[in-house]
Amino acid sequence: MLTVSPITQLREIENKSLAKQALVPAEARHFTQWRGVGFRIGDLEVVASMSNIVEVLKPVECTRVPSSKIWFEGIANVRGVLVPITDIYAFLYGGGRRPPAQSARIVVFRLTNTVTGLLVTAVTGIRSFRKDSMDNEYPEIPEQLKPFLIGCFHHAGDHFPVFDFN
Repeated sequence: MLTVSPITQLREIENKSLAKQALVPAEARHFTQWRGVGFRIGDLEVVASMSNIVEVLKPVECTRVPSSKIWFEGIANVRGVLVPITDIYAFLYGGGRRPPAQSARIVVFRLTNTVTGLLVTAVTGIRSFRKDSMDNEYPEIPEQLKPFLIGCFHHAGDHFPVFDFN
C-alpha cells in the first residue's frame, strides 16, 4: 500500500493552486478590494466601510434623554459601553418617532474617540467592490444625504453610495 505524506499532499495542492493562478490575468490578481456593509435608509441602499463598523445589532432598549431631538433614540448600554443611538431616517427626512420595523438594525460606527449607533431600515449584507471602481457620480440622491456620502460604487447596473459618518 502506497501512502503519501501530508506534507507531500500539501505541496501538490499548492502547486495546483499556483498553476491555476497563472491562468488569471495579472490585472485581475492585483486590484485592491473594498469591503463594506450594505444597509438601507428608507428605500435607498448605501454601503459603509467595514473598517468603520464595530457591529450590527437588533434594536435594543434605549434610555431617552430629556429635551433631545425626536430623531435621537437615546443611550443604549451595549456590552458595558454607552452608545448614543440616532434614527438616521428621522434625522434626514424628519417625522416622528415610530416603532422599528422587523428588519431594522442598529449599525454601530467607530468614530475618532467614541462609537455611535444608527438605527437603519435594514442591513442588506457585506458588499465587496474593486477599490478603483468608486467615483463621485451618484444616481438621484436626496440632498439631505449628500453631506454623508464620499463616493459611489457601480455594479451590475446598481448604484451603491458610500456612507461616511465622519
